[in-house]
Amino acid sequence: MARAAKAYHQTLPHLTKDNWREHAAAKREQRDALIPTEWHLSPDALAAAGDNVTGVPASCGILSGKELEITELDEVEELAKRIADKTYTAVEVATAFSKRAAIAQQLTNCLTEIFFKKALERAKELDEILEKTGKTVGPLHGVPVSLKDQFDIAGTELTMGYVSYLGRISPRDSAIVALLRDAGAVFYCRTNVPQTLMIGDTNNHLFGRTHNPHNRKLSPGGSSGGEGALIAMKGSIIGVGTDIGGSVRIPSAMCGLHTIRPTTRRVPYGHATNSLLGQESVLSVAGPMARSLSSCTYFLRTLFNFNPQKRGKLAFGIIRTDHNVTPTPPIKRALETAAKKLVDAGHEVIEFDSTLIKDAFELSNDFFAADGGEDFKRTLGTIEEPLIPGLSPTPEGLKTVWELWQLNRAKEEMQQAFLAQWLATAGQTSTGRPIDGLLCPPGPVTAVLPGNNRHAGYTGMFNLLDVPALCFPVTKVDPAVDLPDSNFKALDEEDQRFHDEYDAQLTAGVPAGVQLIGRRWQDEELLGLGEVVSDIVGSKHWAA
Repeated sequence: MARAAKAYHQTLPHLTKDNWREHAAAKREQRDALIPTEWHLSPDALAAAGDNVTGVPASCGILSGKELEITELDEVEELAKRIADKTYTAVEVATAFSKRAAIAQQLTNCLTEIFFKKALERAKELDEILEKTGKTVGPLHGVPVSLKDQFDIAGTELTMGYVSYLGRISPRDSAIVALLRDAGAVFYCRTNVPQTLMIGDTNNHLFGRTHNPHNRKLSPGGSSGGEGALIAMKGSIIGVGTDIGGSVRIPSAMCGLHTIRPTTRRVPYGHATNSLLGQESVLSVAGPMARSLSSCTYFLRTLFNFNPQKRGKLAFGIIRTDHNVTPTPPIKRALETAAKKLVDAGHEVIEFDSTLIKDAFELSNDFFAADGGEDFKRTLGTIEEPLIPGLSPTPEGLKTVWELWQLNRAKEEMQQAFLAQWLATAGQTSTGRPIDGLLCPPGPVTAVLPGNNRHAGYTGMFNLLDVPALCFPVTKVDPAVDLPDSNFKALDEEDQRFHDEYDAQLTAGVPAGVQLIGRRWQDEELLGLGEVVSDIVGSKHWAA
């Protein structure tokens, strides 16, 4: 007899279609009450904060000079070193990041769960271990790590942005939480996500909308948008997000951060909460988000135990369009700037035709819609929790088992064709090797108004191909330079719509970045390559 999996979570009986809004409001009040009164921004400070709130933590007076010094660090390895040599105690570090996360929450609405008290207790234990033994427990000893609202911590509530999941208590740690705890990490908060996770924005009926700290009128991207906002506010030095169609890369691109989408199954994902459970054709992966690529590398070295290798002269391919939506002027300029700096540094950049993979994201969406929307319907249906705007799964997407098999065949064919095209570049490069990496836009737009980030093709194609992908900032929008293209010719109506929505004045000063793609399973090589490239393009100084 065939076995059916148990329902992942049954909505608790006290939640109904008539009272879920009251329970959602009570959850928000419960979260907000966990921020100590002395960490509250004054009404005057909140009123005067403006659109760009990245400078508020340094000016509001809540953080001490030492706490500012701690939270202004961008390098995880340096922070771990200072804790190990007792420049800072783990308690001082946990306090500093908890306070700054509290400030970030008040300005951007980026947090879902707050564990400040538990974090200080764990930090105290770590300080006592170091004092007693003279040794750290691991490479992340005392380092605060923020988590996307998917990573279970035993005994804590995890909702993943669903009102329907209120009251769900995690029975055990997710695999990555257990590994990071063993390495000495301190968990102090989880961050906001969009309902269902399947949209490049961050909004849900339980916690509401998260705002981009560089301009609060704009979206931080998604689905790891809470992480993006928190890290951009320096309320976290390193966070863990997930990516099934661009969900660490899109918010990193829109918030000015560095990240990697690893090859599937390289980073442990077991016992994490997710949507579309049972969908195995295009899998979600976990990846770090930080303000420097070297922090991502140090974090993954903790999990992978590797040392990235660096080479001499390098060769890169460049994808300028996905043939679906044309990049806007600042995205084009970021890509061209990165390519020029690499050539000026003695490396090589060749064109890479993406026509072969232009349908990759559409194929991914066929997989995601193959259940006809049944996953979302069953999760939300008990209390009639409505879908957020932008999500509209339809029964027309439903596939038979045979049809799903054919989609898997198409995916395999596209993966093999992409690899063959990559290897064939050995005949075009001066190194005699295939290209070392592939430069590509992270999306057609920078941060945009909520609801306008409608196309994830530039990131989603690489999820389907299952290759590792970095994202990092290069520059910022400059209205004097990033003028609309007077010779623009739209590919279709949606392309024209993106062109017409572009507003250089609205997005002035927000980050514009690039993706760097590697070969499947060669995540370590890509990180080593990325450190070379990010140094050349000056990714840590994009806002200068």
